[in-house]
Amino acid sequence: MSKNYSKHEKFKIGCQAVGGKPVKDISGESGMSREYVYQQKEKVEQFSLCLDEAKPKNEVIEIDAKLKERTILSLSLDCSASLEGIQRFFESVYRTKISIGYISGVIKKSGGKSPED
Repeated sequence: MSKNYSKHEKFKIGCQAVGGKPVKDISGESGMSREYVYQQKEKVEQFSLCLDEAKPKNEVIEIDAKLKERTILSLSLDCSASLEGIQRFFESVYRTKISIGYISGVIKKSGGKSPED
């Protein structure tokens, strides 16, 4: 009997794959087939492309410090994205450059805890 995954779980799996986590590892941890993981990765990539098309080219999206930190922690904790994967996410989705040092500092400062509202 196959498991039904929530939209959140599917998105998380897709984010992990887009963030550079090996599909083999994701498949083993989640119980999803590799093919299914690749499908979720493709959906997240398509979502990112839709966001890119919806905004004017070369426009930097201004985000406040709290949203930046929440996004970093979510990608790190929920999606197991690498530092480089998080950096690529900010460049492709928010059209903003952030340093690996800043990302690492946010993660260390949090102590592995999700941000409070």
